[in-house]
Amino acid sequence: MLQRKLAALLILLPSSLSLTVTAQQQTPSNPVAPSQLALALPATASLSTEESHKPAFESSSAEGVIRITPAPQLEKELPSQRPFRTAAFGIKANTLGAGAELATPLFGRFNLRSGVNFLAFAYPFGIDGVNYNANLHFKSSQSTLDWFPGGHAFHISPGILYSKNTVSSAATVPAGQNFTLGDQSFINSVGDPVHGNMSLAYPRTLSPMLLLGFGNILPRNSRRLSVPMEFGVAYTGAATINVNLTGTACTNDGCTSFGGNSEVQASLTQEIHKINEDLKKVPVYPILSLGVAYHF
Repeated sequence: MLQRKLAALLILLPSSLSLTVTAQQQTPSNPVAPSQLALALPATASLSTEESHKPAFESSSAEGVIRITPAPQLEKELPSQRPFRTAAFGIKANTLGAGAELATPLFGRFNLRSGVNFLAFAYPFGIDGVNYNANLHFKSSQSTLDWFPGGHAFHISPGILYSKNTVSSAATVPAGQNFTLGDQSFINSVGDPVHGNMSLAYPRTLSPMLLLGFGNILPRNSRRLSVPMEFGVAYTGAATINVNLTGTACTNDGCTSFGGNSEVQASLTQEIHKINEDLKKVPVYPILSLGVAYHF
């Protein structure tokens, strides 16, 4: 009896196991609704299609798309590049005197600069035994076009110089001293010593000039202070000198008055000519300048 029950159990057990496996394969063990499936997906998956078509400047988040538009880049013109809307003021010491100048930008790498110079001082010197106490009176103004070829400190500045430079001097010879005029030697009289005056002048009042320098008194940045330096020449023409002498001087042949002796006057003319020939070798006026400037 027991054997028959065991045999029946062994026959029914495989069939039961087969039905259980079949049911599990046909019915999901944990069914999920479509709406729940959508919520379970990552946020980036729902935006993947939209992200593939959005522009490079858009960014996305879990809540949607954020469009970022960059602000337009406006080129701000520096104040120092506005013609006649900004200026710089400078002071300088140069061979034309103590100077002051104003400058304004024109365009690109060009500035327009104008200034004035004043100089007055005494300078004693002697030539061939004749003593001179020169008084120099220099007054001038200039305008230049400053070109900065490299866009930096170095500049080339052609311009115009207006000058009224004069030199006047008293001419004296100590009593009893030897002096020379031309090829003739004299001994100055003790009772009526030789004396007179000298003047020097330039033939041009309006002269072209060319300067080279370093430093821009209108810097194309935020700097305000600058220390410009320049050197160059102005074509003023050679200066000429004139000398007038009176009094009595003596030679081996005796003493004679300068005012009424033609030979003495010829010697004086020869001396003046010799000096002017030396001055002709320098038809330009040298210019050296160092200053400080402030850009408003």
